[in-house]
Amino acid sequence: MQPLPDRLPLVIGVTGHRDLREADVPRLEVEVARVIAGLRADYLQNDAETPIIVLSALAEGADRLVARVALASGARLIAPLPMPPEEYGRDFEPRLKAGSLAEFNQLLGQAIAAPVVPFTPDNSPDQVRRDPNKRAEQYRAVGLFIAQHSNVLIAVWDGDESHMAVGGSAEVVKFTREGIPLEVSRWARASLDGAEIGPVVHVMAPRQKGAPPGLEVGVERWGRAVVDHYRGGPLARAFDSVARFVGRLVGHERADVRARLSDAQRRELDAWERFGILIGLTRRFNQEAAALAAFEDGRARLGRSLDHLFGDPGGEAGEKTDPKGSALRHAPRWARLYSIADTLANQSHTIFRRVWLLLFALTFFAFACFALFSHLNAEPFLIAYNVLYLVIFLVFWSARRRRSQDLFLDYRALAEALRVAVYWRLVGIGLRPPDGMADAAAGGSDVEVKTASVLADAYPIKQPSELAWVKICLRTLELLDRAEGTANERALDPVCHGIARRCWVFGQYAFFRRRGFDHNRSAEMLGTWATVLLVITAFVLAPLLFLVIDKRSILHLVVLLALGLLPGLAGVLAGYAERLALNAQARQYDRMQELFARAYELLPERIDGKTASVVRAVYRELGIEAMRENAEWVAVYRQRPIQPLP
Repeated sequence: MQPLPDRLPLVIGVTGHRDLREADVPRLEVEVARVIAGLRADYLQNDAETPIIVLSALAEGADRLVARVALASGARLIAPLPMPPEEYGRDFEPRLKAGSLAEFNQLLGQAIAAPVVPFTPDNSPDQVRRDPNKRAEQYRAVGLFIAQHSNVLIAVWDGDESHMAVGGSAEVVKFTREGIPLEVSRWARASLDGAEIGPVVHVMAPRQKGAPPGLEVGVERWGRAVVDHYRGGPLARAFDSVARFVGRLVGHERADVRARLSDAQRRELDAWERFGILIGLTRRFNQEAAALAAFEDGRARLGRSLDHLFGDPGGEAGEKTDPKGSALRHAPRWARLYSIADTLANQSHTIFRRVWLLLFALTFFAFACFALFSHLNAEPFLIAYNVLYLVIFLVFWSARRRRSQDLFLDYRALAEALRVAVYWRLVGIGLRPPDGMADAAAGGSDVEVKTASVLADAYPIKQPSELAWVKICLRTLELLDRAEGTANERALDPVCHGIARRCWVFGQYAFFRRRGFDHNRSAEMLGTWATVLLVITAFVLAPLLFLVIDKRSILHLVVLLALGLLPGLAGVLAGYAERLALNAQARQYDRMQELFARAYELLPERIDGKTASVVRAVYRELGIEAMRENAEWVAVYRQRPIQPLP
């Protein structure tokens, strides 16, 4: 089987009944196939660059049905298991039908990975074998794993929420729709974050026994049909947008449709709208990554990005350490995806700046043409003004559709989180021992093992509209690490420590010192130029215009134009500096410079068994602070968007 490409996948989770009616299976297979095809068409737009991964625990019934259909459609299968396969297999033979264990093993063999979730606290293989309640805890654990790592959940069940069995389908659906309650997660941060909350596709499936009369196989409204149901079709949504805009103009705010919905309906609408936005961003990332890899220049830029990731400003790391080679051994997928995200972020930023400068120049010339027409009454200037206005509109519309600034922020946030991930992997943070217990030889784990995603759970809690995509990407990549068996904990290697200390800690110290200086200088320069332009306008051009120059001369017209343009230019410079929040960013960079400088002093050049655990703790806190700083940086720019307005 071909390895997964360096792309961000769509992850579909599965839950459902084991005791499906045999006569319903063919119809259920058809409905599930339609759901997967609908997800691919509606949200991936049949994009071949975005792989689909299905998470199925391969229990009898629904789990295996969806796994079979997904594999037949070209999706990949990851089979998280609630306990080791030999123990899990005891639930399948003899059970509901003959050959169940053989079917399990056959599907397991087609999975690209089958990670076993760790035993819950106070649980053990012996207790799982003897105590049904302890066994149910493991089924809940695998259900939580699937809910936490899925972008969308397919639930093949009868919809009965009256009986919430531990580890049952109803519970997994509830976790996905409403989040994990404190009594289950036992971790306030995880419950507050609610990263597992997402959309559910309900495939109605009666059980063998106790099915209500008249209950038949079917699929409840999902996806775009949910959005259309609550918000109306495209025309209705367009009319509503116009009506809300007009309402704001006249001082009468039109209520959003969400205000008229119940809590459950609002959660459903929010889940599908958010899913569409986030999966759309994933699809675009993958498409742009493919475009980069298709050209020699793109591949060269990817290589340069990876070189910069491991650049050593002081040159002390030495050629023998081979920082890039070490990263590609210990964190290959993370390093390659960093280079993609970093390159795309730089590309989007370059496009945005060019468009913004182009619009500014076109607007400047359009104003000059109109001023010349008003004074000279020459029609060519009016024609030029109209042509420039049309060009400005087209460029502005194209820029709005591309969303270069938003893409820059999203890609930069992902790249900076992946930077931390690469270096954490190098020093052994965020990795797990094979049996879920701390490895004494490694000096113990510096990360408290509470959930399945150490890095994603360390990422700052932010609103879904801001940085949820980054957290989803991190969680998905940790899933792939875990599935491929590349996330096992190891001892802190002295060579990897040396690379992280020089290339990451000292490198980031040098970066923040340089950027802080650049921001302070830029803020002062923009402020100085704005002041100079205003002074020239008020004390040079104005007296010159009214006291010296003949009103019939060309010089009079030039000065008059300058009087109109220079104050506007000064305002643009002042507004640009305010939008960039240069002074605030400089203070933030100064803080991060001091943090990395302190870390570089604290981290010893050489480590031993006694210092390894403390050293990794420093790296862990440094990574958390770096991700928090970048999240705050993104939030600042989202609150102060630099719109390419004419």
